[in-house]
Amino acid sequence: MTATPRPDRPATTDDRVADGCSPSGCEEALAELEAYLDGQLDAERLTDIRAHLAACYPCTGRATFEEQLRAIVRRDCVDHAPDSLLDRIHAVLDDADTDAR
Repeated sequence: MTATPRPDRPATTDDRVADGCSPSGCEEALAELEAYLDGQLDAERLTDIRAHLAACYPCTGRATFEEQLRAIVRRDCVDHAPDSLLDRIHAVLDDADTDAR
């Protein structure tokens, strides 16, 4: 029997167990979620985490949220240095390069 998540309430441990997922499996998957999203897992762990996410609604939701959050941060949280600062940095680096010769 598969639990059907209801949008009007958060997923619970009962949902995970009904889906064939254990709380310890979720703990392991979530502990490695950042490494998974960063592409830092070896092939075996990558396969394990993908299998867990395919079977576990709550963990899939968490992974999706983290992926979306990362995309928003990459897109919207970018500062650009003013051109005047970049010009000063380049001048200092050019001077240092000339002095090193």
